[in-house]
Amino acid sequence: MMTGKEFIILAQKLAADAGPAECRSAVSRAYYGAFHAALALLERTGILLPPGPEAHQKVRFCLLQSGDFSGTEAGEKLESLRRDRNFADYDLRQSRSETPHFARRQVQVALEILNCVEKCGVEPAWPQFRANVRAYSTNVLRITLVDENE
Repeated sequence: MMTGKEFIILAQKLAADAGPAECRSAVSRAYYGAFHAALALLERTGILLPPGPEAHQKVRFCLLQSGDFSGTEAGEKLESLRRDRNFADYDLRQSRSETPHFARRQVQVALEILNCVEKCGVEPAWPQFRANVRAYSTNVLRITLVDENE
């Protein structure tokens, strides 16, 4: 099964190729790699977000409200990377997304997010992270949690 990390690895390869299309695609794949890594972590807590545009915002909100430094950092960086991904994918008038330096920097941000997400998913952070995001998603986002025994 495909993982977010595999998207980030592809982004690294694209950024190394250095043409405008490769650079823009690297930024896009870097974001989606980081997003899917964070989404997978939330799914481990029993939070199943419906597919669609709202999932991107809710993933970020859950990370920001996790009460964990690494989770908060991942949420902040994910928002920044999403903004840059939107420019790369939708605004062909701006050329920043076409530079190898910028593309490589966004891949680095995605790797930093991946590192933060991984820290949240292991001891000692995991139990508190899990409890906090489950409470936030239930009480604020009104997301139904999956039963742990399923």
